[in-house]
Amino acid sequence: MIVAGAVGVLIGLALLLVFLYRRILFAARKIGGKKTAAPKLLESLRNLLLILVLTSAFGMLLFAGFFFQAYRAFTLEEPVAEVVIERGEKPDLSRITIIQDEQGRAPRIRQFDVAGDQWVLEGDIVKWRNWLNFLGLHTRYRLTRLTGRYIRTSDEIAKPRTIYPLVQHEDSAFWRFLYRYGPKMPTVSTVYGNAVFQSADENAAFRVYVGTSGFVVRRVEPQKRDLSGFTF
Repeated sequence: MIVAGAVGVLIGLALLLVFLYRRILFAARKIGGKKTAAPKLLESLRNLLLILVLTSAFGMLLFAGFFFQAYRAFTLEEPVAEVVIERGEKPDLSRITIIQDEQGRAPRIRQFDVAGDQWVLEGDIVKWRNWLNFLGLHTRYRLTRLTGRYIRTSDEIAKPRTIYPLVQHEDSAFWRFLYRYGPKMPTVSTVYGNAVFQSADENAAFRVYVGTSGFVVRRVEPQKRDLSGFTF
């Protein structure tokens, strides 16, 4: 839409310039005393109206293209992982399966026993400048840690906690560099840690997404998957 609208507007402006050039040329010849055929008034008005309508229509198409591009860029949510909770017989303990989306590859599936009333998924976020989001560059991220969370602070202090790394190199030199120098780059808005958490008190499934402001989690219907052949 943007390309078609831009081409149409350029064509309309070119036709308008030709129209004005021919009228200015006619006026210059008249002033110079040269004989020239006068353009017909009704035909000139018709041509001018058609040019203006054409340019306006393609201008509206161009505007609509920019609007939809901006809407898509700033509302796009990219799937990150599916989190499946299975409650066990022990209180405050859940079997959590994380099915992590891998671009262009088979999903990575891992299982953990997590203690707590809620599960927490943590990660690192690189937020680009808005103009880069508009051009189609999406938020970069990595999932770093899965933990359990108790609703009461007293339980956090007294009860056992579970923490699992989701990356091989937690102290990544690359991400340390981004945290320290990323916000100074002209293309980076900010670099920060982000976390989402949800209930782990019943069998359920959640889908985690990443948007321009960080991670988002939504409850979904669990998908039936053939997990044979996967190593947890």
